[in-house]
Amino acid sequence: MNNLITDITWDLNDYCKSDCSYCPVKYRGGLEPPETKDYIRIANLLIDSYAKMDRKINWTFNGGEPLDMNDIVTLLKLCRENGNSMTLHTNGGKLWMDWWAIEPYVDRLYLTYHYWQNPALIKYIINTFQEKRKELILMVPIRPDNFEQDMDRAEAIEKITNQWVTKFKLYNNGDYSAGMFDYQPVQLAIMQGVIPRDRRTQPVEKPVPVEVVKTVEEKIDSSSDVKELKYFQNTTWQQRYDDKINSNPSYAGKLCNVGIEHLHIGHQGWVRGSDCNNQPLGNIWHNGWMPPTGPQVCGMQVCESKSDQKITKF
Repeated sequence: MNNLITDITWDLNDYCKSDCSYCPVKYRGGLEPPETKDYIRIANLLIDSYAKMDRKINWTFNGGEPLDMNDIVTLLKLCRENGNSMTLHTNGGKLWMDWWAIEPYVDRLYLTYHYWQNPALIKYIINTFQEKRKELILMVPIRPDNFEQDMDRAEAIEKITNQWVTKFKLYNNGDYSAGMFDYQPVQLAIMQGVIPRDRRTQPVEKPVPVEVVKTVEEKIDSSSDVKELKYFQNTTWQQRYDDKINSNPSYAGKLCNVGIEHLHIGHQGWVRGSDCNNQPLGNIWHNGWMPPTGPQVCGMQVCESKSDQKITKF
């Protein structure tokens, strides 16, 4: 028994009841998800298929919002009991009682704390996972036009939990290539922790020495998010495309374990085995769909995804 690992990321749906102001419609504007029994059928198909290849599954569930599905616990239980691990991305939902059933089947939790969420529920979820000593990643989306309010919420939860909170930057239409929301460089530097927030929010009572101002500005410019912002502002689409071609390796013509080591199921059921989607792998909701059982020949000019570069080539 080799016990090889396959990472399956499943965007369970594009349905969410929360309607966040910054969330693209593609992540929340879909119809209600299929019935739980249909998800169970696909999960069993995946479990059986990869077991035949002597591979265990690291599951990652995302959305939309998984907790807006009916009977999500049944699916979590099946996949965790027949897998190596379970990672869940969620906004936490609205009910305390959900977490009594959910927590036993989740090893790693990505919890996003939105502006509309009940702070008491967020604290309860955090306490539950901390008490069980399970991995917990906290994220707060930061709106540039509500910067102080969102940062206050992020810092408040940091003080309560004694844990770093990722201040999540937002992209237009949720697309990196479309650029960030209208952040100021100083906001991005504060979000990354490159400069302290209080230096910029407290009233200035006396002139700041020139050398101090220069130091702060240099720190802001050193932020990777600020560099990303300026790079996008100062380059054309063609220049960014050329940079990708020139800075990434090529595996054209080689076999690649696409769909064997990693599988991604999109919100509408479309499947790819890599970020590049070298050869589409069909749709789980189509009759007769089966997971891949062998590698593909790479037909891409370059391999620009860091995740794809880790897939075995031969």
